[in-house]
Amino acid sequence: MSQTPKVFVVLPTYNESENIGRIVPALLDLAISNLHVLVVDDNSPDGTGQFAEDLAVQSEYRGRVNVLHRPAKQGLGPAYIQGFKHALALGADLVIQMDADLSHQPKYIPQLLDRVQDCDIVIGSRYAPGGSVDDSWGPARKLLSWWANRVYTPTILGIPIKDATGGFRVYRRDCLIGIDLNRIKANGYVFMVELIYVAQRLGYKISEIPIHFPDRQHGASKMSTAVAAEAALRVWQILFRHRGLKREERRRAPYAVES
Repeated sequence: MSQTPKVFVVLPTYNESENIGRIVPALLDLAISNLHVLVVDDNSPDGTGQFAEDLAVQSEYRGRVNVLHRPAKQGLGPAYIQGFKHALALGADLVIQMDADLSHQPKYIPQLLDRVQDCDIVIGSRYAPGGSVDDSWGPARKLLSWWANRVYTPTILGIPIKDATGGFRVYRRDCLIGIDLNRIKANGYVFMVELIYVAQRLGYKISEIPIHFPDRQHGASKMSTAVAAEAALRVWQILFRHRGLKREERRRAPYAVES
């Protein structure tokens, strides 16, 4: 990229009114030129979408905050896919995926952007050497998360990724187009696994940097034991759906802009 790349941070939200006024300023206060925020709100009952709109018209943020309103809660995967496509339509060269609850800390974004110069996707990884999770996690939660990411998922899918379920990532524009987001069918947190597996099958270069992952301080987590169990089962679906993908099946055409 010869000119300053246009960077879009995609934030899916549902009832994040306590966090949206913290995360957006934290992102835009980073010393990163041409960084924009796209809030993808699923018609949050707590007014998150309107809070985001209020931020968008503030003079210091005008032109750097966009809000995409969806009619109802339709799942994390579809929210990200619609957000990614919208960011690309707005001219994004690099797209950052992260949660709005501050468990993904903005301070790591410069490192993600630096590393993506040499690859196609960079994951902010809890399980890369030097990474860590919140001290408040109990032994069972730590073991389940570690086993899912370091043993179960990489063994089934054959991917050398230490944090395949991690949702703090940066993608190059050509990579998001080449993956063909229309291939991605998973909803919920297993969406992260499907996207990274498809990218690996298509020959994209994936890297990881270590991060510390603190628990959210405000609002309620959407993760539960039932959600985690369903995600584990769906890893097998991802394997059978995409194991035949080859590099030459990368998408070339840009996405049509969806209304």
